[in-house]
Amino acid sequence: MGGYRLGAKITVEEATKLNIVKLKEFGLLKGYGASTLTWTYRLSGRQNSIGIIVDTNELYAKVNYTNTNRSTGKKTDYDYKIQLTTTPCHFGGVRYWFICPLVINGAYCGRRTGTLYIVSGGNYFGCRHCYDLSYESRNENHSGRFGQMGYYLKAERQKEELRDQIKRWTWRGRPTRKVRKLQSLERKIEILGLQAKIAMERLNIL
Repeated sequence: MGGYRLGAKITVEEATKLNIVKLKEFGLLKGYGASTLTWTYRLSGRQNSIGIIVDTNELYAKVNYTNTNRSTGKKTDYDYKIQLTTTPCHFGGVRYWFICPLVINGAYCGRRTGTLYIVSGGNYFGCRHCYDLSYESRNENHSGRFGQMGYYLKAERQKEELRDQIKRWTWRGRPTRKVRKLQSLERKIEILGLQAKIAMERLNIL
């Protein structure tokens, strides 16, 4: 009957994401800033939020949040720093990156990444490689009943990857080529999202 492959990995869509682009949108890459970031997942309506302090002079992001064990209901508070680093941009300025703080099997990761994740059962933010995350569209059989959802999630993944590639948003007062491509993709995602929601409602799984 189609659907998801056996042994499918946890996906980035299931994880809470901490993205450099979002920090920039919130004005947190201008020296020292603090905010509370809240995510609402489009399909489930579930929300996650964290407190964050960013210091681009000392190059760190400090996060604080509470994790709840779904089995026991026990709440645990977390408060720690994530190292930042920079690379120069072609047109001046710098681009910020997270340094993955996870230690896996005794080995420190230290990968440079634009996005960190935390999954159900995880305690700390880490990169996609450390959590061995996949993408929803890759876990899904192309002939499955959730094909429309697969197209939507694939487009979301492409949008995230494209945003990470953008180094300059405007040139001579106009959006750059990659920004125009991103805007076009966002319009496509809006349409695909509506189609996917309708398809899921028909399957009575929302």
